[in-house]
Amino acid sequence: MAGEFIPFGPDSMMWRINRERVVLLAGPAAAVLQVAHPQVAMGVAAHSKFRTDSVGRLHRTLESVYSVAFGTSEEVERVRDGVARAHRPVQGEGYSAFDQDTQLWVLATLIMGSVNMYQRFVGKLTVPELDRFLEENARFGEVFGLDPGMLPKSWSGFERYYAETLSGPLLGSHPLCAEVANAVIKPQAPWFMSVLSPAFRAMAIEYLPPTLREHLRIDSGPLTGILWSTLDRILPSLIRFAPENLRYAPRYLHARRMGLLGVPVAKDQRRSEHGA
Repeated sequence: MAGEFIPFGPDSMMWRINRERVVLLAGPAAAVLQVAHPQVAMGVAAHSKFRTDSVGRLHRTLESVYSVAFGTSEEVERVRDGVARAHRPVQGEGYSAFDQDTQLWVLATLIMGSVNMYQRFVGKLTVPELDRFLEENARFGEVFGLDPGMLPKSWSGFERYYAETLSGPLLGSHPLCAEVANAVIKPQAPWFMSVLSPAFRAMAIEYLPPTLREHLRIDSGPLTGILWSTLDRILPSLIRFAPENLRYAPRYLHARRMGLLGVPVAKDQRRSEHGA
């Protein structure tokens, strides 16, 4: 399908959900759930500087995700080529970055995390909207190497797959899962990131089943309930009244300004955006 990708547009669920900055609150839980998969944990441990470059890794991941969600076909092809090159060496005994079941789980954590945050803080989604988001994510996942046919065709089927994986014996079953998960939550990072690590831990814990927390040796604490109850109280109103440049992702605003909504952009506006 290389070269045939049709960019998502303003009417897509991909734009509607992923433009919201609040969905990034799902990041800690998604990251932990991903490395709870043994193949992901082995690949990350062997082929990345996960202890010392967690900030850089997060930045690269977000850049790729936003480029596909809000980018042009040319940008998408650059991501596709870059991901293929990065994945090529990530293979070893018991793991492969090209394994389809593993890729499905990684994408599933992103889908569920985005939907959870959107519905928790922005608004409810209908079943047809969720089905459409799932359909769009089949195209999204294909850019990163996932066979589109791997993703369940309905939201109910996706929820069933997700719940079965969470409750099954696979996640956390390798000793590396706990090591990598705890390094993700509390990385060797600049002091300002270390200060935030208790909040990252609390955000991750909210969506981890107790049995998986035990497998990963991640203790719950009082901050978890306090953090989420506070966010539940204040974020919906803040989001509703926030100016667009605070509420929405910069890549979404850039795509909209650059004419993907069919609105012409003046030269001086383009210059100021590129310089921003």
